[in-house]
Amino acid sequence: MSVRVRCTKCQSAFLASELPGSVVACPKCGAKLKLPGATKPEPTLPRIVPVRDEAPDEATSVFRPSPEARERKSSRRKLWLAALGLLLLAGVSAFLVLWPRFQKKKTNDPVERVAQAYLQALVDHDAEAQKRLGVVEDPPAISGYFDASRDKSKSRTLRGPFAPIAALHRKIDGEFAYDSSIRRFTPRNPLGAAGETLDALHEAKADAKKSGVYEKMASGDPNDIFEAAEGFGKVFEQLAEGALAPKKILPTYKMLVEDAKPPLPAEPKTLALDVGESPPTWEALLKRPFFNLKADGPFIYDRAVVVARATDELGSPGDPPVPLRLTLVRFRLEGIDTAWRVVEARRILPEPAPTSESIDHEPSPSAPILRSPGEHAPSAPPAS
Repeated sequence: MSVRVRCTKCQSAFLASELPGSVVACPKCGAKLKLPGATKPEPTLPRIVPVRDEAPDEATSVFRPSPEARERKSSRRKLWLAALGLLLLAGVSAFLVLWPRFQKKKTNDPVERVAQAYLQALVDHDAEAQKRLGVVEDPPAISGYFDASRDKSKSRTLRGPFAPIAALHRKIDGEFAYDSSIRRFTPRNPLGAAGETLDALHEAKADAKKSGVYEKMASGDPNDIFEAAEGFGKVFEQLAEGALAPKKILPTYKMLVEDAKPPLPAEPKTLALDVGESPPTWEALLKRPFFNLKADGPFIYDRAVVVARATDELGSPGDPPVPLRLTLVRFRLEGIDTAWRVVEARRILPEPAPTSESIDHEPSPSAPILRSPGEHAPSAPPAS
């Protein structure tokens, strides 16, 4: 460390790098000078300064941040708050999406398992799983479901012989051919049906002539004209119920079941009529038309209902869950087992509240009329 020294002889100032207490020569006059020695510092006691927890105020602090630094700090704080808000929103959304899955309870009921798997396929938009588990043509669009449980009061099992149905199918196959485009049967011998229709028309014409319908119409008497019109009405009614009846020209499967001769027993008829209500559903279940079955063994037909609460995919956020009813069936017959399949999925709409017009204020004839004590029933009006 250099020390500034002033010569005592020539008063010249110069820098000396020798140790304190050493003798140096003045570079100008050569006079010998002794450098001052090091002084020992006096010991001092440590000073205790209280420390404040809070940050120093800008007015008393030595360091004052610039406006740019304050603006950068405020921007970073806003970014952190925005990121925290987005994370919170994402967490809430994930919770709302996953919460239905946490609510799903495991079940050993095969009907509930199939129904829950089908509902999950609707949520996941899994068309292959929907086709494997059900035959619903236009299923509802849902984003989640809750509490899918079986309504055991709506379950029923039908057992009976299939031989009577098979005999009816053989008879139908001998007289009619099925037209899948209109889902009706057509006579295999159309000329026979046409001939029967012509015979019925000519017979109706002959009956009208015998009854004098044409003369009554030409008489001009209003009473005769009215009787003639009534007679023609009866003729058309007989034709509509006879040769021109749909069950003879273009019958449906349900018509053929109801008109079966001899009539089907109770259990087979119930099964056949259920098929007649929705032939496409059964065709999808069996992968063939039902009336092609000609087995002679017994059948087992099970039907069950599962009720769930579902969130509508097309609804608004915050809408309450919608009740949803699934109908499942299982059919077994000589090696055929459709397993449990969903055949219907419908929202349960709330029943409309009764209006003032729909309320009948008159008491029912079978219901007792309540009167206050001492009040007597009104007496009947005198006969005229």
